[in-house]
Amino acid sequence: APNLKLMFDCYHVQRTEGTVIPRLEALLPMIGHVQVASAPDRGPPDHGDLEYAQVWKALNRLGWERPIGAEYKPVGPTSETLDWLADLRATASR
Repeated sequence: APNLKLMFDCYHVQRTEGTVIPRLEALLPMIGHVQVASAPDRGPPDHGDLEYAQVWKALNRLGWERPIGAEYKPVGPTSETLDWLADLRATASR
């Protein structure tokens, strides 16, 4: 259906395939939402096996303007674990 889109879960793609950016590029027309968490521990996306600065740069390059959600296990109160967002934005803009 033309109004049906995929949720692209970077955490699961990294854990099962390890090819997040090529999969994003290939599936972009079918994706309606991108979700992030660090791999392998599902923590905030500021550490782990997946370099989210590169994912952010790829999303910018691809013209992504849809939602990006974060579903991770916070290491404290959520509001105190959001520094990763400002850090990623700054790194991806370089």
